Amino acid sequence: MISIRAASDQDADDLPDIERSSGAIFREWPGLEWIADDTVQSADQHRALIAQGVALVAEDWESGVVGFLNGELTPDGLHIWQIAVHHDWQGQGIGRRLIAAAGRTAAERGAKALTLTTFRDVPWNEPYYQRLGFRTLADDAITPRLLKVIENEGKAGIPVELRCAMVMQL
Repeated sequence: MISIRAASDQDADDLPDIERSSGAIFREWPGLEWIADDTVQSADQHRALIAQGVALVAEDWESGVVGFLNGELTPDGLHIWQIAVHHDWQGQGIGRRLIAAAGRTAAERGAKALTLTTFRDVPWNEPYYQRLGFRTLADDAITPRLLKVIENEGKAGIPVELRCAMVMQL
């Protein structure tokens, strides 16, 4: 049985392994296989996000933490920085539940939208988020903040021509 709860500092040490396992699915997508072996957020980075942002975990009562979502409240909503579900637990609705919980948390804190950046056309990225109610922003509708996020992703080596910005109104 999976429950969603706020992440704690004690969870931080487990989250990099979950992110690494989550990324293994990219080995199935030509041209993005490198993501499976890319660096992930460190436990200290997770602790900082837990302290300053929104951080949720999905926990199985037997297996422990199997997924997470972290984000940050911004003037235009709650920006989801990362969502990851352990490879063995993917396809069970855990990501959808984390996003729903993030939406509730955002609304409770006065945010009017969820935002994120992701890969276009990758089935478990843009099309998945569209099914959950996110809308892909046209290039001329991307806010300066989201443009900066994509620019920083490019500086980190992510091919920005494959990226998109998305929003879900709450």
